[in-house]
Amino acid sequence: MSRLTKILLISGIIILASLIIRQVFSSSFDAPVYAVFQNKVSLSRTLDISGLKCKLLNVIGKVGDKCQSPRPTTGNGSSVDSVNNEPTQGYPVSNSFPAQRKVNTGNLVIYQVWLNYYAQNSQNQQPSSNVFVNAANHLPKLADMGITTIQLSPVHPFGRLTTIGSPYGIKDFYDVNPGYAGFTNPKDDAGTRDARISALKNYIDTAHGLGLQVIMDCVYHSTDPNNVLVNSHPDFYLRKGGQIVKNRYGFSVLDYSNPQVQNYMMEMTKYWAKTVGIDGCRSDVAIDVPLSFWASLNNELKKMKPAWLMVAETSSKLEEYGSPYTGAGSNGEKYQSVYGFDALYGVTYMQALRAVINNRREANVIQLAWERPEQGKGKPLPDLNLYRAIDNHDQHPRAAALSGRNKAMLAAMAINFTLDGLPFIFNGQEIGDLNPTSIANQRYISWSRPPHPENTSIYKQLISLRKSHPALNSGTTIWYSSNNPSQVISYLRSTDKEKIIVVVNLSETSWSGTVMGDKLLGTVTDLLSSRFYTAQKGSLSLTLEPYSYLIASVK
Repeated sequence: MSRLTKILLISGIIILASLIIRQVFSSSFDAPVYAVFQNKVSLSRTLDISGLKCKLLNVIGKVGDKCQSPRPTTGNGSSVDSVNNEPTQGYPVSNSFPAQRKVNTGNLVIYQVWLNYYAQNSQNQQPSSNVFVNAANHLPKLADMGITTIQLSPVHPFGRLTTIGSPYGIKDFYDVNPGYAGFTNPKDDAGTRDARISALKNYIDTAHGLGLQVIMDCVYHSTDPNNVLVNSHPDFYLRKGGQIVKNRYGFSVLDYSNPQVQNYMMEMTKYWAKTVGIDGCRSDVAIDVPLSFWASLNNELKKMKPAWLMVAETSSKLEEYGSPYTGAGSNGEKYQSVYGFDALYGVTYMQALRAVINNRREANVIQLAWERPEQGKGKPLPDLNLYRAIDNHDQHPRAAALSGRNKAMLAAMAINFTLDGLPFIFNGQEIGDLNPTSIANQRYISWSRPPHPENTSIYKQLISLRKSHPALNSGTTIWYSSNNPSQVISYLRSTDKEKIIVVVNLSETSWSGTVMGDKLLGTVTDLLSSRFYTAQKGSLSLTLEPYSYLIASVK
């Protein structure tokens, strides 16, 4: 072979290799490869494109710096050594580990939709199984009020496939409850799976068209004893003495030590994100599932949807589940400082707030619940991103039915909209609804005869205030004292450019007194009424009517 022939041959090999590399990198093979089983998908492996590229470059003698693997990073922007799993400095967060940072929730406002309530046409007050359609009719008003995120109750089949029963006993993770999708007699005619899924997708499409996110209730710790997995994958369940273990609710417990369970739940979540456009998870009893799984799930879904929102429903292990996770992932991958959750439920805080407006506790217990959010015990954990709520589907009676009634609920929500954390509204609060949830009976919200229609405009005003003031949506919190801490709470929200004081009278009697605290000096302007006060030497004197509040700038 002549020298010229050899040169041409080598050149041809280089050109061919370059074309292969270009084709590889123009494809979507950096995504996981899936193996299909029983109409569902299971993560099998991930193609190592960077490795393939380096092998090709090795063949043609062109190995260089570009063959170095991209380095994942920690949450503070440091990179992570892929072999030793140790942080190094100077690299941004890797695309491979998007969950090393939490979603910025400063401007989010969560609204829980309990689907059982919507088995009624709000126009004529007649029973209706078009639950998703009925619920969708309320979405424009929610968007106008300033809601950003809808939190749905579980959407999967449960009980008798109607609207009655506990939606937390799921029968099939890859289906939608017929009783929500417009089928009046699901025992005889449950429609098709496609039709049921389409009903949910139409709801989510409507929400997205209004600029709203929709997160689903992810009940991943257990299933109904008659879930389809019991027969198709009996090895998915935790067993004792050969029998499937039941939890405190009587549901069958899934075994997360089985990697196939983790793969199944991961791919099922991706299925709903792709098929109907779900934007996140409210993880029911989150601590009953290993944090390693939640970190894997959060990371994988944030690759698909960077704004994917993960919320842990738990009253314990707050520090563990609210902190970044380091260790092995669900498929053996290594994680360094990857979050499982962007926010957690503030159960202790909500219970304290409810006790105060129910005249069971003094107002200063709220600060304690803020500082020590795990049953008021342990070390202070003020940096957690927690739900700020006064009501949800587990609470009886409704907040507006507590001893302070609707005015007390509004005062509590003024705190929730101005304190750090994530404001949460349970459907019907915006009209002062009094109907509690029930899994045994059909309940409705009193949309046609709202007890307190004025609540909607008050909520809209408070939400607008929160979104328009960085001190309220992302500032620091300093607690102030008053001459009557059993009746009044006060705190300062601030950034480098803005200071806002909040004073709330949480009692049924008027209060005239003094609030004292650092940085309390100058003109105090009520942001709702434009009334002026003067703060001198760290002290502000004012009068508040029962269950009223001051939200004011300090300059």
